[in-house]
Amino acid sequence: MIEGKIAIITGASRGVGKATAMALSKHGASVVLAARTQNDLERVADEIQASGGKALVIRADVTLLDQVQQLVNQTLDHYGKIDILINNSGIGIFESVIDSDVESWNKVLDSNLKSVYLCSKAVLPPMFEQQSGQIINILSIASKVTFQFSSAYCAAKSAALAFTKVLREEIREHGIRVTAVLPGSINSPFWAGMETHPDFDLMLTPEHIAQTIVNIVKSPRDMTIEEVTVTPPLGIL
Repeated sequence: MIEGKIAIITGASRGVGKATAMALSKHGASVVLAARTQNDLERVADEIQASGGKALVIRADVTLLDQVQQLVNQTLDHYGKIDILINNSGIGIFESVIDSDVESWNKVLDSNLKSVYLCSKAVLPPMFEQQSGQIINILSIASKVTFQFSSAYCAAKSAALAFTKVLREEIREHGIRVTAVLPGSINSPFWAGMETHPDFDLMLTPEHIAQTIVNIVKSPRDMTIEEVTVTPPLGIL
């Protein structure tokens, strides 16, 4: 049941985040759109509202504690509850270990790991109070499969998967479900600027992942889907 749910979606200005916001809205959820770019968020909100949905824009850098807490507080002030958190925000900086620098390493870990921790921790008090909720972490097949020139990205996604498993066990008794989604390659702005990439026609689309999330949210409350791997055709990762 999605109708009437309040869902925070990070990285909601494009790609999987935008597609997920659109999909949940079409099923009756009120969506809170979080990202760093106000104009892009407002464009997504306009699309949702034009289709009869409800969307609240909150600009936030989810790698910063104060902005994450502001995101949660504003959501509670506006809607009074938080039912779903979709941790989707993330970046990739792809370079060899020897050519990498500490700044780029930290950016990747902050975006893909620290943000998951901060956002998950921030929504727990209201979810504990209502004894219900759902946290869905959009990770990557890179959580389990390593690739050259992706040490920071693979490390961050692997750690985020471990975090997801620990969180699930810690909060299960409070009626909160936690799921990791591990997509393969997705045709999205994530690839912009990269010299090489798989054939876009063989990739997943953001809508594939959005539908997966809808199915997870719609699953019976007494059933936890712990982990879902979504891969493109022909084994392209």
